[in-house]
Amino acid sequence: MSLRDFITAIPKVELNLQLTGALRRESLLMIAHQNGIPAQNEDFDHWIELLDQPDYARLDEIAREAGSWVMYPEDIALVVYDMGLALSKQNVHYAEVAVAPPDFIGSAHMNFDAFFAALNDGRDRVLRAWKVDISWILCIPWDNPRSGDDVARWATGAAAQLGNVVGMGLVGPEGAQPVGQFRRAFDTARKKNIYTVVNAGSSLGVAGIDEALAELSPHRLTDSWGIAGHSATRDSLAENGIPIVVSLHRALRLGLAETAADYPLRQLLDSGVQVLLSSSMPSLLGAALIDEYELAQTACGLEIDALVQLMRQSIELSFLDSERKDKLLRRFDREVKTARRTLLTGD
Repeated sequence: MSLRDFITAIPKVELNLQLTGALRRESLLMIAHQNGIPAQNEDFDHWIELLDQPDYARLDEIAREAGSWVMYPEDIALVVYDMGLALSKQNVHYAEVAVAPPDFIGSAHMNFDAFFAALNDGRDRVLRAWKVDISWILCIPWDNPRSGDDVARWATGAAAQLGNVVGMGLVGPEGAQPVGQFRRAFDTARKKNIYTVVNAGSSLGVAGIDEALAELSPHRLTDSWGIAGHSATRDSLAENGIPIVVSLHRALRLGLAETAADYPLRQLLDSGVQVLLSSSMPSLLGAALIDEYELAQTACGLEIDALVQLMRQSIELSFLDSERKDKLLRRFDREVKTARRTLLTGD
């Protein structure tokens, strides 16, 4: 059994999958043509080139443009189904998917209710067909603070609680607007006992992380570049049990680390920070969750035991309810034992 086979065999969870960064190219092109996008967008061929060979400095822009072609409820259900199929092939049993409703609704084609119903239609199909459980993190775009109250209302409403929403997030180009403009929305989420996630560090470094922590008090951070060299921030995250979700491939594509070996993964783990691995935008970054774990071993030098602990910790720190979390942890432990025996014997 190869390392990749071993990683694949173990049940995994994905905690920072962004829907617009996980769109399957073939379905996206079909949707675009059905919706008349090539005739409406004179730069369509250029955007296709960027999908195939992304300018990584424009990742969020490319993802948003691709998402704008998804205009109808049936489009949403299809891309969610595609995403679930890709997850099933990696033996991912549970995923928390970040999606920004303001990027999809507001046109004559779809309001929030239709959008949300389509999300869960796709989710239900995935659960029935592939046994992959999906929860939603409804997100405010960094460059659209005016949508904050709407997203907070949607994320904390009764329909959301029945419709598999587990959190509210802040995504997109970090620092596009002052972080304080999102405080009221995050206060609303906290009062309603909704988990919160903030993307911070990819553009502003540790200063952006410190500001996000002070202003928004999130339960989880994504990206979080720069904390390895700042002991006060690193120690605060460790002491307060605030995990960070990182993508090694994203850091490489953005030029935050020259090589994967330069990423301070082991340093962060040794300092007590709870680190979780994610593929983030697999279609645009060209790497799946399995690739993240494989790179952590081959380039960052994590041993098999450390990889297994990372996978188990992702389940422990997910926003799953306790019953489903315990059930998945028991399955994880059983299948790790089986995979270890196979790895050792080579069968």
